[in-house]
Amino acid sequence: MEYIVIPDTAIWAVNRGKQENESSNIIYRDKSGRGHSIDFDVCATNYKAEHESSSGNCIGERKMDEYYFVFYTSGIKTKIVFKKMHVSNLFRYHLLSGSKANRFLQLQKLIGETRYTTYDLS
Repeated sequence: MEYIVIPDTAIWAVNRGKQENESSNIIYRDKSGRGHSIDFDVCATNYKAEHESSSGNCIGERKMDEYYFVFYTSGIKTKIVFKKMHVSNLFRYHLLSGSKANRFLQLQKLIGETRYTTYDLS
């Protein structure tokens, strides 16, 4: 399967849609520094189209033992991979920091603060 693959260190923000009419999404920067968005509403619609029994709130899949999330973005799915063993905020801004497992759990928690979820493949 083909994916857009981005490292977790490229994540710039997670909008949790706390305000009415505010969307939930992940904003990341590509290698050129351009910003992109993973829109959770779009992912939920795409996930439901492939998994009819879905509640409509699932936006993708996660695999803790391999440290990745796959989001059902339109066209090609987007895979966020956690490669570096440790990431520090000392010299460069990173939304997620600490060990690989800790960063994975931080992203899972941020997603959990929205009305959306990811399916566990572990």
